[in-house]
Amino acid sequence: MPFTGFSFSKLHSDTNILPFECGDEDLNSFLFNKAIPYKKELLATTYLLENDEKTVAYLSIYNDALAVEEKDFASKSALNRAIKEIINHPKRHLRQFPAIKIGRLAVCKSTKKERKGIGRTLVNFVINLALEQNSDCACQLITVDAYRESLDFYNKLGFTFLTENDKEKDTRQMYLDLRPLMNTIEDLAN
Repeated sequence: MPFTGFSFSKLHSDTNILPFECGDEDLNSFLFNKAIPYKKELLATTYLLENDEKTVAYLSIYNDALAVEEKDFASKSALNRAIKEIINHPKRHLRQFPAIKIGRLAVCKSTKKERKGIGRTLVNFVINLALEQNSDCACQLITVDAYRESLDFYNKLGFTFLTENDKEKDTRQMYLDLRPLMNTIEDLAN
């Protein structure tokens, strides 16, 4: 992490979580009540960004698979076109695409006001993690069920809406296609 004065670590079952307040009770509650049980149950991995006094931000990720139904795809993006081709191809049976899901991402209120780019850095951490792991375990997408107030944030980072069916809901399904990034890395390596 490019922030001085902070520590970035993976949460363990014996981690002492420092105080945290992001202004969203669901996100606060997850960190203090569910992050460790999710770790123990192998449901999610949570990372903490802390200073000496508090948890500045946290990120929780887990494995995901994007199940495909042609009717769900909103845009004419390259990924959606590829998915439609796969669905409609008579000899292919792939109906899910491997992904990493950003389950929770939260930055404390006081730090959020300072606009330090912590949220962007945490998403970039997930992108880099996914790209690094692609040599051992395939991962084509990063997915997120984004809160309405976070839609612009994820949009600016290149995430696309999966469907228009959730347009009026409190959260929207979004994804980031890793294939262009992977292709760029492979081109640079050659």
